[in-house]
Amino acid sequence: MTINSIEYWIPRFIKYLQVERRSSENTRSAYENDLYQYLNYLRDRHKNANPGLDLFTRFTIRGFLSGLVEQKYAARSSSRKLAAFRAFARYLVREQILTVNPTLNIASPKLDKKLPQFITRAEIKTILSLPDVSTFEGLRDFLIMELFYATGIRVTELVTIRINSINFTDGTMRVLGKGNKRRVLPLGDKVLQDMRKYLEQRKKDTKLKPEYTDYLFVNNNKEPFTRQQVAQIVSHYIKKVAAGEKAHPHALRHTFATHLLDEGADLMSVKELLGHSNLSTTQIYTHVSAEHLKRIYKKAHPRAE
Repeated sequence: MTINSIEYWIPRFIKYLQVERRSSENTRSAYENDLYQYLNYLRDRHKNANPGLDLFTRFTIRGFLSGLVEQKYAARSSSRKLAAFRAFARYLVREQILTVNPTLNIASPKLDKKLPQFITRAEIKTILSLPDVSTFEGLRDFLIMELFYATGIRVTELVTIRINSINFTDGTMRVLGKGNKRRVLPLGDKVLQDMRKYLEQRKKDTKLKPEYTDYLFVNNNKEPFTRQQVAQIVSHYIKKVAAGEKAHPHALRHTFATHLLDEGADLMSVKELLGHSNLSTTQIYTHVSAEHLKRIYKKAHPRAE
């Protein structure tokens, strides 16, 4: 491997994302996978075991993206891969390894504007009634889903919650969001009550690993949950009540935002609660709320048709 090879620079770029850009582990992992997928494409295409930076061109990038279309990749996946190439190219230009950014003037795949899936109030009530809270595991599962719906946090934020980040006096919780940005979320009295009950039960667990005792949620191996494990728990309960496409933690985050706006919350407040950087990201929920109101109107008003 030489300094002029693409493979030489990928791990250095990932390290740069971690140390200087403070990108999330999820972003780093996704970008790394995307770049190695592209690298393998170049190896196959050019019969070259160690492609150089001279092959990191607009032409080869467009060829790779065209291949994704033929393989029926979703436009969103292709767009994410192009974002990885753009970030990698900017890094190489910044390091003066490249003089020209090869990703300039490459159009992003057109994305379908899908409205977020959300769960109705009746469905939420039923879903939260499903866990057997007389058992510790049931109480834990209930609190996981209650926190998603009550705060709108992301999966990664939930699995990293520490007990010392919860202020029972003020009724608030600190979470670490995207880009290592911290924000403070309000917790209602019911959530705090359920959290206290859960922690009281957890104190009886004598097998907790010392290094993980400050994590709010630990799995059956007494280790912090992975995102996939939490998604499986949430999916298990939602599938019993709602449509399959809603069976994921993000649907509860979508539902949190949608129900807030339905009840008259202002967009800026919802933006802060969700931890969005841009208001435009939050505005999608105004469309969801409007579509919901249209359905109610058409169903209930005699002049709707």
